[in-house]
Amino acid sequence: MAKKTKGDDPPDLHRLKAEFPEIHAALAAGKIPSLRQALVLAGLKPERSRLEKLKNSWAKASDAERESFLAWLKTKSTLPATAPPDAGPQPAETPIANGRYLLPSAIAEIRTIMARRRLKPDDVMAELGFPPDGRPLARALARNASLRLSVIAGLEAWLRRNAGE
Repeated sequence: MAKKTKGDDPPDLHRLKAEFPEIHAALAAGKIPSLRQALVLAGLKPERSRLEKLKNSWAKASDAERESFLAWLKTKSTLPATAPPDAGPQPAETPIANGRYLLPSAIAEIRTIMARRRLKPDDVMAELGFPPDGRPLARALARNASLRLSVIAGLEAWLRRNAGE
């Protein structure tokens, strides 16, 4: 662990020290390599799945790193070597959000579908199976506010259903 000044410790570290002194001592001694791992051992943070770790790494990767990774996958025969000539990005494969925040391309697509179908955010939320309170969606579209992950998952399916109209 890097040395910090006394008041710079994160709240999780203080909680770990107060509630789990043996894990804190192992972290301080270097037996546990990271604060996150110590918090997982203490049961204060959930263990992330490999898929969650991959998604997080993909979101943080540069375009060049993503291209290199996809090229590597092609050499492993995991992905087709070439896409069909007229195939663009498939809606099911195109991410619409980075974490809890919609990507600008997804915002534009949602707005286009809403305008074409004359829908309000309340209507979209109702179609997604949520209570017809469109304020969170309206804030996400107007001010790039965060959305619940379940709403983002619903929006992905909704965009696929409405893409061909």
